[in-house]
Amino acid sequence: MPELRCSVYWSDGAGSDCLRELSVPSGATLADAVLASGVAALLPDASWRQPGGSLRLAVWGRLCDPGQALRDGDRVDVTRALRVDPKEARRLRARLRQEQAQAGRSDRAAATPARAGRRRER
Repeated sequence: MPELRCSVYWSDGAGSDCLRELSVPSGATLADAVLASGVAALLPDASWRQPGGSLRLAVWGRLCDPGQALRDGDRVDVTRALRVDPKEARRLRARLRQEQAQAGRSDRAAATPARAGRRRER
C-alpha cells in the first residue's frame, strides 16, 4: 500500500513549536496524521476532534474537517482560537507607533536648540 508523506505542526503560543514529519498509509485522514505524529499528546485538550472546538485543524492555513483525506505533501496545522481580532491588533500597533513617533518628535524638539534665522545674501 503506498504511503503519503505529510507533516503536523503545533505551536502552544508561548514559544514552543513542534513540527513532525511522517509517512501515513494512503487514505489516512487529518485526524490519523495528528494521532500518528504524537502531537495529540502535546495538545491541551481533544477539542480538535469536534467541529467548533477551541482547537481546529488546517491544511496549509485553510480550516478543514478532521475526517478529510490527506494528500501527499500536506502540512496539517493544529490551530488555537485567536486571542485578539487581527484588525484590532493592527489598529493597536498603528496607534502605538503613532504615539511613539509623537513622543520622539517632542523629545527632539526639547533637545535641539532653536536656530536663529539667517539672512540670505544675494
